[in-house]
Amino acid sequence: MTESPRKILVIQLRRIGDVILTTPALAALKARYPEARIDFLVEPSGAEALEGNPHIAELLVYRSSGPLDYLRWFARLRAQRYDWVIDYMGNPRSAFLSFFSGAALRAGPAHVGHRWAYNRRLIQSTTTQYAALEKVLVLAPLGVSSNGLDLLPKVYLLSKPAVLEDVIALAPASRKETRRWPAASYAALGRSLREKTGSRIRVFWGPGERALAQAVVDGVGPGAELCPETPDLAAAARQLAGCRLLITNCSGTKHLASALGVATLTIHGSSDPASWTPAHPRHGGVRLDTLFCIGCQKNACPYALECMTQLSPETVLAKALALLGSAKEARA
Repeated sequence: MTESPRKILVIQLRRIGDVILTTPALAALKARYPEARIDFLVEPSGAEALEGNPHIAELLVYRSSGPLDYLRWFARLRAQRYDWVIDYMGNPRSAFLSFFSGAALRAGPAHVGHRWAYNRRLIQSTTTQYAALEKVLVLAPLGVSSNGLDLLPKVYLLSKPAVLEDVIALAPASRKETRRWPAASYAALGRSLREKTGSRIRVFWGPGERALAQAVVDGVGPGAELCPETPDLAAAARQLAGCRLLITNCSGTKHLASALGVATLTIHGSSDPASWTPAHPRHGGVRLDTLFCIGCQKNACPYALECMTQLSPETVLAKALALLGSAKEARA
């Protein structure tokens, strides 16, 4: 039997999508241990995604410019006298931070090479689970249950409820070629969506992605608009929150949309829909399941990138129209 903790530190240092996907675990921890104080350690790039989260007592923003800063963080965490540290990041830096925290219970991934840092190892499910659900399931030995829990991630970035617009959002960028559906395919999809639904098409982009987004807007033609530059996550949320549907590659934008309650359709190549798409009528995925290498998890393709180039706009359109119908029924 695990003794109820008074102070818990959760660690997920980086990647906005991964940080957002940790929010159901925070809710589950707070539901199981309502008297516990929960702090969260995160790097600056992911901190905004957690602003206003009601389950977090203090957001610790990890900055380190060298070994001395690293040592200061060891001392800072140890001074907090955490009962539990739960490390979802599982890289060498977060493992050392967990170990030197001095917490009585230090939980982290069982499959990593530096698992020596943890005295409670989190064992992954034997079958692939939605990542947000998996982050809750691994806490079962700590007395935390997913039963009756809303497993969709949540962000608290909007000061007022979004107004629903007749807009379908496209986010065509990805850092990884095996997750980047071609701009011409997005443009063809946008034209068909505009003709079939009458909705406006809004194309999202981030730093260094404007040319790609503009190519999609130009390819769609009348009825398409380039999303304004969004200097921070809150600005992106305001542009996205009122959209009917987001169609995108597997990316942080998709997880932000899910957390805002926006329906999503994700185009998958190397990534696994089962890991990144919640089992919910407002969310779906599409990929070429007939390819022998689909879901390869590679960042560079050793073949001809067929998972992206051979996935037709017509296939994605059919999924999008079905999802729009399901999303409408779910809202009714």
